[in-house]
Amino acid sequence: MPSVTRPRRPDTLFDTGTPALSVPGQRAAGTKARFSVTLLTLLFVLALAGRFSLDRAGLPTYGVHDPRIPAYALLLLMVLLWQVDRSAHGLARPWPRVFALFSMLIALQLTAAFWAPDGARLQKAGWDLIALWLLVLVATVLAAADPQRAARTLLVLMLVAALVYALGALAAGPQGQGRYSAFGGGPNVFVRVISLGIIASIGLSVVWRRWWLLLPIPLLVAAAVLSGSRGGLIALVGAGTAYFVVFARRRLSILLGTLVAGGLGIWAVSYVVDTWFATVVENRYSSTGIQRSDFSARPELLQSAWRIFLDHPLMGGGLDSFYATVGIGYPHNYLAGLAAESGLPALILIGFTAACWWRDGRPWTSIPKDQLTCAVGAIYVLIAAMFSGDYFDTRFCWILAVIAVLRPGPRPDHPGQIKEAAPWQSTVRRHAEFSS
Repeated sequence: MPSVTRPRRPDTLFDTGTPALSVPGQRAAGTKARFSVTLLTLLFVLALAGRFSLDRAGLPTYGVHDPRIPAYALLLLMVLLWQVDRSAHGLARPWPRVFALFSMLIALQLTAAFWAPDGARLQKAGWDLIALWLLVLVATVLAAADPQRAARTLLVLMLVAALVYALGALAAGPQGQGRYSAFGGGPNVFVRVISLGIIASIGLSVVWRRWWLLLPIPLLVAAAVLSGSRGGLIALVGAGTAYFVVFARRRLSILLGTLVAGGLGIWAVSYVVDTWFATVVENRYSSTGIQRSDFSARPELLQSAWRIFLDHPLMGGGLDSFYATVGIGYPHNYLAGLAAESGLPALILIGFTAACWWRDGRPWTSIPKDQLTCAVGAIYVLIAAMFSGDYFDTRFCWILAVIAVLRPGPRPDHPGQIKEAAPWQSTVRRHAEFSS
């Protein structure tokens, strides 16, 4: 009876469970793969740092007020050289059309600067959009080479970052209103890092089939509660619901295990830091606390954005018009900001982008679990963006969304067999053309 070769289960970060390329220069290809992981790590660090400035860390600025400019320029140069080398060896891969639609959205928002009102911070708002586009561009280029490994790399980085943030917040102690945060970021930023770590912990435990990867969940769930971010926790529940209702198949044991681990973690931390925990719960999650904080003026901000949209429904009020009109940086709602500043075309484009992303990811239940976890993470950040943050704060949503729908092309016998394709061409369609 002939033997049947079964696909191996991936055991390491760099192992996707498929055989390596059997081509001359295999060692060089492996070096390129490890180098792409290095660039992905650098990309993650820059995206996690956000608008980090040297003066916030007590360091001299040396005339550089926004360190993102030289950091992004260096990263872009390294990625371009890496991509040129891959193209020269016939290893270039097509990009998902989601990135092209995302680029159109960024271009539309930048175009809105031409009719922005007086008082709009065009330089700041424009640079934020360009920086957002550059991060997603770099993520697309790097992940196209091996999207499954790229997804796994980001999941590991998200879990490590969440643990570092959680320990840093517990070491620093409670901040205003007893809420927890870390490394100079606010509680809403803190809860996003923690929640992405929770999602990554569950995803990696499924990918590697290692139950001990669920051990960080008690600490992370407790840290998320201690952040006092109601919107962040609602987004986490929404992302979990999306996973178990839409994406998952027969994952009841994981759901029950997560609920039990999270419940035990909340109880353990509340027992250790009883006073701090009770203060956060009373101020942020009780009915009295919610009435006292009045939802942090979110309804008023949404009403202001709605008025701007009604006054300028076709093209919006212009880039950063919300700040110029209301005096507050952003409406703490991603869609409300798009509607107010870029009008109906932006809403149509974002809806079309979401539909194409969903279509390119089908069938979701059959894609690699690494990328499926990235899709859940993207949904989490999108829901969280309905409660806090501005355009630049959606960067992880777009990065994870692009990686989730990237599809690897067939492994060729020779690198030159890979046909060149336009970057915006759908990876699903590209794979069908090559197979034919």
